[in-house]
Amino acid sequence: MGQRGITVATDKQTAANRLNAQKSTGPKTPEGRAAVRLNGVKHGLTAETIVLKGESQADFTNMLESFEAEHDPSTPTEEALVVQLALANWRLRRLYHQEAGFYTCQLQSLTGMQKDLNLDDAGRMGHAAAWSESTLTLFNRQEGRLERTFYRALHELQRLRKERESNLASVCQTSPDVETTAVSAEPPTAPSVSAGAEPPEMPSEQHPSPLPASNRPIL
Repeated sequence: MGQRGITVATDKQTAANRLNAQKSTGPKTPEGRAAVRLNGVKHGLTAETIVLKGESQADFTNMLESFEAEHDPSTPTEEALVVQLALANWRLRRLYHQEAGFYTCQLQSLTGMQKDLNLDDAGRMGHAAAWSESTLTLFNRQEGRLERTFYRALHELQRLRKERESNLASVCQTSPDVETTAVSAEPPTAPSVSAGAEPPEMPSEQHPSPLPASNRPIL
């Protein structure tokens, strides 16, 4: 009996779960779906792997939203391209900070040599670059790769937007024009009779029509 009661309760709970699963809890309007379509990048696991310690989550979110507002993606492919734009630009910013930090470290290591070499700021920068040619080459290579990623995504977005606008214009041009003719709502009128003409007199029982002369009886 107890086991049966547990089974009945489980069946009821399963039915309730199925009923709740059929109810949509997400946004239903296009505006609502547009507002949350990139939330996985802004606030999910992807954002945690993109925004590193010491970086600003708010800055990344603002940058992504600015690209989204500029390009207004309308398909999943366009949304992915907007994300690529944001990621490439974000990583370029990080690379610039890395390069600046690297120069700061190198210049600090040259502090003791500055007096001996009598170098000014520009001379110390050149000396640091000469000592770090391989590292700076790596920075330049990464910068070029990220720039190519950014502009490739940008050009693809522009191509898709132009293609969509062209298809829309083509559909508008090929749609047939519906021509409507004015139809009079008044019923047709009978042909008019001239004022001078009189309608023929119809014979009646009291006034029969006279017979022709050839058909009159001979008295």
